[in-house]
Amino acid sequence: MKKLLLSLFVTLVLLNVASQLGTVEARGGRPEVWVLGWPSEKPHWTPGPSDVEEQVIPWGISRIRAPDAWPTSTGINVQIAVLDTGVDKDHEDLHVNIAWGISVVNDKESTLYRDWRDKNGHGTHVIGTIAAMNNDVGVVGVAYNISIYVIKVLGDGGTGTWQDLAEGIWWAIKGPDGIIDKDGDGIVAGDPDDDAAEVISMSLGGTGFSQEVYDAVVAAYNYGIVLVAAAGNEGEDGVLYPAKFAEVIAVAAIDENDQVPSWSSRGPEVELAAPGVNILSTVPRDKYEKYSGTSMACPHVSGTVGLMISKILTEGRTYTVEGIREILQTTAEDIGPKGWDEASGYGVVRADKAVSEA
Repeated sequence: MKKLLLSLFVTLVLLNVASQLGTVEARGGRPEVWVLGWPSEKPHWTPGPSDVEEQVIPWGISRIRAPDAWPTSTGINVQIAVLDTGVDKDHEDLHVNIAWGISVVNDKESTLYRDWRDKNGHGTHVIGTIAAMNNDVGVVGVAYNISIYVIKVLGDGGTGTWQDLAEGIWWAIKGPDGIIDKDGDGIVAGDPDDDAAEVISMSLGGTGFSQEVYDAVVAAYNYGIVLVAAAGNEGEDGVLYPAKFAEVIAVAAIDENDQVPSWSSRGPEVELAAPGVNILSTVPRDKYEKYSGTSMACPHVSGTVGLMISKILTEGRTYTVEGIREILQTTAEDIGPKGWDEASGYGVVRADKAVSEA
C-alpha cells in the first residue's frame, strides 16, 4: 500500500512539473498576431499640453503627395475600419473623425469606450497617419476628413489571436448597426444605406495560417471592401498573414531615402511600398511620437484608398476592389529594379496620381 501511495505521489509530482513546464513554454511562445511597429524613441505620454504646438506635415504624407490630392478628395463619406489596439478617441487631432468603436479582445464584444481605449499607443499612431485632422496643431493625416471605425482586436500588450482578428473583420463588414446589407440590394461597401467599412486597415500580422481569418477576408473582399495590411518586419523570412492572402494589399516600408529597410518583409505577395521609418503621428494624451515598421507604411495606403473611394462616391460612380488595386499598381512610383520586385512591389503609393485616375 505504501509503495502504491508513493508511486501515486511521484506520478502527481511529475505531472505537476510537466504541466508547469508546458505552461511556461506556452507563455514563452510567440503570439498568434502582433503589432508591426515600434516607437523610434522612448514613449513620453506624460500629461500636459501638446508637444507639437503648430501643425506639421509628416514626411510620409508629403512623400506620397497626399497634399496634392486634397483639392480633389479629403475622404468624406468613407469609413475605414482600423483593426488594432484601439484609440484615444479624445485626442486633439483625432476626436472629430472617430465614428465608432468596439472591442472584440478575448472573444468579448463591447462598445464601451473603456474597453476599446488604446493603452498601447500603436493603434492611435496608425489612425493618426490615416485621419489626423487638418487643424492648427500636431500632424495631418492622408485623408483628414475620413471616418474611422475603431475595432480593437489586440490587447494592451499589442498581441492577440486569429479568432479575435476574424471577429474584427466581420464587424468591419457589419459596421455599427451589426447588419450586413441592411437594405438587401446586394451592395455593401460603398452603399450609403449600409454601415460597412469601405476599407479595412490591418497593421498587424502573424506567421500561421488561419482558416477562420481567411474566410472573413474572402467575405470582406466579396462584399467590396478593400483590405490593406502591413507586409511584416521579417525581412527575407517573408510576408506575414493576413497580408500574405491574395485578397489583401501587402505593404512594405521605405525610409526617407526611398530605401527598403532590411527588416521589411520581402516576397511575391508584396504589392506596394510606403513610408515606414520615423513616422510622426498621434499617440495617447494629445502627444505625438515617431514610430517605425510596416505598421506605419500600411495606413499611408489605406488612407490613399479612402481618398480614391471618396472621390468616386462623391461623383456618383461605383468601383470594384480589383479596379482600385489596378489604379494603385499603375500609378505607384517605381523605386527598385524596373517593374515589380519582391521588396517594394509595384513601387511607392502615390496618392495624387491614384486619386487623379480614380
